[in-house]
Amino acid sequence: MQYRFHYFLFFWLYVGALAVDAQSKQDYVGADEAFLVARQKAFNGKREEAREILQTILSEKPNYHDVRILLARTYAWDGQRDTARKELQIVLGKEPDHEDAISALADVEIWDEQYAQALIIVNNGLHFYPNSEDFIYKKASILNDLNRKDECLASLSKLMTINPAHEKGVRLRESIKISQLKYAVGINYGLDAFSRTFDPAHYSSAQLARTNSWGSAIMRINYSNRFSTQGFQPELDIYPRIANGVYAYVNYGFSQSDIFPRHRFGGEIHSKLPHSMEASAGIRYLYFGSSSKVMIYTGSFGWYFKDYWISFRPYITPDRLTATSFSSNISLRKYFQDSDNFFELNGGFGFSPDERRIQAGTGLSTEGIYILKSQRAGVMWQKSFRHQFILDVTCTLSRQELSFDTGKYVWITSSKIGVRKKF
Repeated sequence: MQYRFHYFLFFWLYVGALAVDAQSKQDYVGADEAFLVARQKAFNGKREEAREILQTILSEKPNYHDVRILLARTYAWDGQRDTARKELQIVLGKEPDHEDAISALADVEIWDEQYAQALIIVNNGLHFYPNSEDFIYKKASILNDLNRKDECLASLSKLMTINPAHEKGVRLRESIKISQLKYAVGINYGLDAFSRTFDPAHYSSAQLARTNSWGSAIMRINYSNRFSTQGFQPELDIYPRIANGVYAYVNYGFSQSDIFPRHRFGGEIHSKLPHSMEASAGIRYLYFGSSSKVMIYTGSFGWYFKDYWISFRPYITPDRLTATSFSSNISLRKYFQDSDNFFELNGGFGFSPDERRIQAGTGLSTEGIYILKSQRAGVMWQKSFRHQFILDVTCTLSRQELSFDTGKYVWITSSKIGVRKKF
């Protein structure tokens, strides 16, 4: 009888355990389904809704690490990097070798441009997973951002040994090899077609660029044939590095032709800012003769967002005889494989003497001409090809007020094509 009682008790305990286990599995399946719904919402841009679902799951299952990692990534995508770090540290505090959590934390530091800290995290990941393609590629990318090219190539060499077809690794290695090329030679040709009054204007230039340890320099010769006048203008651009994330632009050009400034000078300081932003401030000075001098104050503000770059540049031209004029240009650029491949939309308003447009009825600059009204919109496409050739094409449509017929406009259709070769 006692034997039967023990058997009966064991039977019901076993059935109870199965029921509890089934209920647990049912809850887990429910959490998995909710996680998939949240994941889909997160990747479709509905991150607030996704976070509500993820936080509900975590209130019941605080150790569901995949849920917490996705929650952290949604915070990071919305710029809440400190909150993302806290969530990921919770996971790593319980499971220090969690591969996805380490990878996500490295991404947070990379997106926040904290490359030194990101390198520490990735090296920690490689301690646990020495052959992880994700960590090896991340390390190479970080080393590239830190301008440690030789170490970057060493990491990529290891990655290529593990997976010779790693797409991102192959692209990064090629871009580094291209960046190590010292010289680039290029030519371009442009045409302005006017809706009335003026004959087509022609532009062309040839240039030689060299990258140095201190920065880069470009020597250029410009040729223009417009308004029944032609001329040449030698020009030099220098981009010296001042500090990490800070560089300058210095320009000088001169010409004896009336369709170019007698002397042209430009100077500007560019600096990186937090959150993938960049700003600059500078001047342009154009000297057409003792009776015509123009000083222009300019600058720029830009922001990188994923594969996009948006920038705004104003021009402020004070004049003691007329009034201060203001013009601006805004551009939106979509990058593809690298910085040599992109498509750009741009537009602006207001006349700036720094633009090579109509400056008088004869094509020459005069006092006060920069207060003319003007609107423009254009597109630019640039693509790299084999053997380090780069092709760029630009098309712009402008509506320009005439200096000798105030209030009347001319339409200008501009097109330009250029090709460069790196070696």
